[in-house]
Amino acid sequence: MKFALPFPRSTEPRPTARHMALVCLALAASSTAASLLNSAGWNAGGITILWPSNGLLIGVLLCERRSHWWHYLLIGYGIDLAVNISLDIYQHAAVNLAFYIAACNMLEVFLASILLYRVISPCPDLTQRRQLRHLLLSGVLIAPAIASFLASFALENMLTLHGLYGFVHWFSADALGVAVVTPLYLSFRRRDKLLHRAWWEQAGLYALLAVCTFAVFWQSHLPLLYAVLPPLLLLGTRLRLAGSALGLLLVSVLGGYLNTIGHGPLMLSQGASLTDRTLQLQVFLAVSMLILYVIEVLKAESSRLQQHLQTSETRFRLLAEASKDIMILADLNGKRRYVSPAVSEVLGWTPEELLGGTYRQIVHPEDQPALEALLERCRTEGMGNVLTYRCRKKEGMYLWVETNVRVYRDESTQRPVGFVSVVRDVSVRKAAEEQLNEAFRMVAGLVTVDGLTGIANRRRMEEVLEAEWERAVRNAAPLSLLVIDVDYFKRYNDFYGHLQGDTCLREVAQLAARMVHRSNELLARYGGEEFVAILPGTTSEDAQRLAERVRLAIERKGLPHSGNPHHCVTVSIGCATRWPASSDARDTLFTAADHALYRAKSGGRNRVEVAESESLASTAT
Repeated sequence: MKFALPFPRSTEPRPTARHMALVCLALAASSTAASLLNSAGWNAGGITILWPSNGLLIGVLLCERRSHWWHYLLIGYGIDLAVNISLDIYQHAAVNLAFYIAACNMLEVFLASILLYRVISPCPDLTQRRQLRHLLLSGVLIAPAIASFLASFALENMLTLHGLYGFVHWFSADALGVAVVTPLYLSFRRRDKLLHRAWWEQAGLYALLAVCTFAVFWQSHLPLLYAVLPPLLLLGTRLRLAGSALGLLLVSVLGGYLNTIGHGPLMLSQGASLTDRTLQLQVFLAVSMLILYVIEVLKAESSRLQQHLQTSETRFRLLAEASKDIMILADLNGKRRYVSPAVSEVLGWTPEELLGGTYRQIVHPEDQPALEALLERCRTEGMGNVLTYRCRKKEGMYLWVETNVRVYRDESTQRPVGFVSVVRDVSVRKAAEEQLNEAFRMVAGLVTVDGLTGIANRRRMEEVLEAEWERAVRNAAPLSLLVIDVDYFKRYNDFYGHLQGDTCLREVAQLAARMVHRSNELLARYGGEEFVAILPGTTSEDAQRLAERVRLAIERKGLPHSGNPHHCVTVSIGCATRWPASSDARDTLFTAADHALYRAKSGGRNRVEVAESESLASTAT
């Protein structure tokens, strides 16, 4: 069975000798300094205050490729082993115990780095809540706890109370070292804001903290331990996370040393041993660390939020000012809070002239109800919509515009707080639509108009006859129909020619149209020399009188017609009337009028015949 290494083999170049030397020097210096600082406590029977080298090495690994980790782990192991042996830290135990303790330290570094690598390594920034949470959980708790358990197990029996104390003492020093030094290293690698402060400001802040720490820990009569916290907070406020971490390190070193030699407010604890006082100091440092780091995270989140808001506002204003569309922000009452500069180009108003006003100021009165309905629908349903309306320009003219209205909500409560409207000039499009509609109306008119005579054609006649039949059924009203035929029209064409025949038909149509002139009446060319007049609400007697007027008007016109016995153009008219019922067939009226026309032509032409039998039958029904 094959196992994959946590850091795969790679052909990438090894770390530079200069960088490895610097890491080696830093680890040696931190381990030696920590050993010298803690040696006085060890000699007096105390415990380690803080062990920084593990936290430093964790920070180094998180900033390097995993394929390079083994170089630094070997360096760390060698430095830790050399410091332990040279200072004879474990003089009471076998020398080979130093090898085991160094291995436990590297295990702690390796575990913490593995657990934190995917979260922190791509972009180290402990001011992000997620990264700080993982550092405290994995780097400060889990990894030191495992390493401390293994080290304490080798030194003491973990099943005894003394072994448990040994675990706590080991764990507290390692955890505090990781919590202080790892953020400090990552901050300096990111070139945090500490580097952007003036040197004299940095020196003054650290001097203030050092003086306060010395003053608090030199005296042993007053409980002033937490008086160190205000200078730490000031340092964190000015120098951010890097300043907080470095300040904690300064307090740990100076306060820990003075506490070891018998000074400080912790001496007020009656009967407390050096170990107990050291644990109290570590608790104070841990509380201070949490306060400083939480404040830093909150400040960073607030700063990022403000920057995000400024970026969003800048982006919005850039888009709004560059767009030719008008962008408007208004409250739920329609009062404008922001108007983009495009309003000057489109409507002639300046944004300042429209701020604070509502749509009633510039929207055409006829279009205001539609806009009010749209806004109300947006308030209740939360959905936007598009509306085209007329908007008044500054000079008084109205311009067709189109608005797309959306509701915007409060980010925390998600309640509607106003409207976002994008308004654009659609006057050109509106004019094009009007032209297109006019063209459609013209085409529709051409489809229903007879090209020769200019009156309605057969298609239009059939549509109107069907509609009027249904209306007569609903209203129980009479409906009359005239079928008009030009007498001897074939002879007219043969004698005068087709062009003159077309002129004759136009004359007949114009004369008949003067008689059939009411708004609900229709005169149409049925085909050839036949015309039909639809007369809604007209009784049989009235229809017959109208037919007679049409016949006389055409006869008196005196259009020459040599093929007609009357020597002029005449017409024969069949007249029929129905009181339609829903059970009647719709073609019965036309059939009756056509039969009457046949009788008129058979009776000598130039006359009107009424379909009396059909009319009476229908009336009786």
